[in-house]
This record gives sequence, C-alpha cells and structure tokens, in this order.
Amino acid sequence: MTIRRGTHIIHTVRPGDSVYQLSQRYGSDVDSIVEANALYPPFTDLYMMEPGQVIVIPKTLLTETETLYVVQYGDTISYLSNRFSLEPELLIGINRTIHNPDYMDVNQQILLPVFIYEVEPGDTLADISQRTGIPIDNILQANMNRFGISADTIYEGVRIIIPLSMSENIVVTLPLPGTIIRDGALLEGFARTFEANVLYRLIDSNETVVIEESFTTARYAAPSYSQFLDNLEFDQEPTSSLGELQVYSRSAQDGSIQDLVRVRVWFSS
Repeated sequence: MTIRRGTHIIHTVRPGDSVYQLSQRYGSDVDSIVEANALYPPFTDLYMMEPGQVIVIPKTLLTETETLYVVQYGDTISYLSNRFSLEPELLIGINRTIHNPDYMDVNQQILLPVFIYEVEPGDTLADISQRTGIPIDNILQANMNRFGISADTIYEGVRIIIPLSMSENIVVTLPLPGTIIRDGALLEGFARTFEANVLYRLIDSNETVVIEESFTTARYAAPSYSQFLDNLEFDQEPTSSLGELQVYSRSAQDGSIQDLVRVRVWFSS
C-alpha cells in the first residue's frame, strides 16, 4: 500500500491554468502533476486540463506530510465537509487561519484531514476501501471531477484523496488507515476533549486486546482543538493480521465512551 508522504495541494483548475504554471506556483514539477492526475491519453491530451477539474499537486520538497486545499470562489465549510466527509467544527478548529467560518478567502490554503494514496498495479477501489475501512462512496466523493478515478476503474500512478476516520471532536492522523503498525508506532491527531484527555486501545480481529485502555493528553483542553501525540506500546502480541485502533473520550458525567474513532490497521506477520 503506497501512502504518499510530503505535502500535497488540492487545486481546482481555472481558465488559463497550465501544468507548468501550477508546478511553479506550488513548488512541484510537470511530470509529477501529469502522473498524479492522469493528464495523458486516453483520458485527455497530454498536459490538458479543464476548468473545474480537481487535481492533486505533490510538492517537490518533502517537508510535512499534509494535504492543503486551495479555496475557490463559492466554497463553504458545509460544502467542503460534505465533499471530504469531514466534521465541520473539526475542520474549522484545526485551521487557525479560518477566522470567520462564514467566509474564506479565495486562494486561501486550508488543512484537510485526508491522506493521499498512489494507485498500485491491480488496485481497485473495493480493495482500497477494504484495506483502509473507508467507504467507497466517501472516496469517490472526495475525488469528484478528477480523471482516471471512477467506481469501475482506477489507474496506476494516480494519487487518490482518502478521508480520515473522525468524530466531531477527534481525528487520528497517524497511524493512517490501512497501514501496518508495530509495537511503538506513533499515535497522532487532533482532539477537543474535557481536560484534554484522549483515550485509546487496540484490538485485533480475534478480539484480543493488544493495548489495554491507555491515555494521552492534547496540548490544550476543550473548547480548543489541539494536537495529541503518543506511542502505541503493545501489552500483548496480536493474534491476527487485522486490527482496530479505537480513540475516544469518556463522559465526565457517567464515564461512557464518546467521540469514538475507529481506525483499521494491520499487523506485520
């Protein structure tokens, strides 16, 4: 499974845009943009883009692994949340540059809690969905108006936008859905929780508890969203290849689980 690290820009093509201009604007290169978006026959003439088409632009310098969306005229928090299967308050909360949720500047770049997957030979959307636990419909919705991606066919080398699992108050950015994890793997994300407490546990498909309920803390407590970080230290060895990381909070009133986020993970054999 090829997860693409580094920074990616999601750009909606406008009249007059060219692949070369976009490569210069966003610090990419022409060949990478062409390959990532199937800008070649039989989908289109080489380098050809259409206004309204959405493309994924990989930045050449591998710095942070994040995906930034370039706001276009008419975008709203509601539209972006529906398109990328996001929680509206969480999207606002992790973007400190969104000062007014009712207004975003055209060309403003905002952080999207998604990740980028590069299609491998023989991949199908059904395979990717089964591997990651992300519904096919969510993947298709996130990749509207893109060449080389449909319910029936995807093409090697194209980079697909895949939404992350989240609740209203928690999103897990590592480990990514569908990836292999080992003892000591990094746990990372954003949370808005009471007293900044973030709880987690790890189970395998045989219901073996690989990590008993543990906790870490976000940088700030609610009402702010802030980053949390920890290492996943196994209490027991997994007994199957498939697992589920559960990240959540508990009610201050009755201790019940709230904001449960389920991330499908795999264990090395």
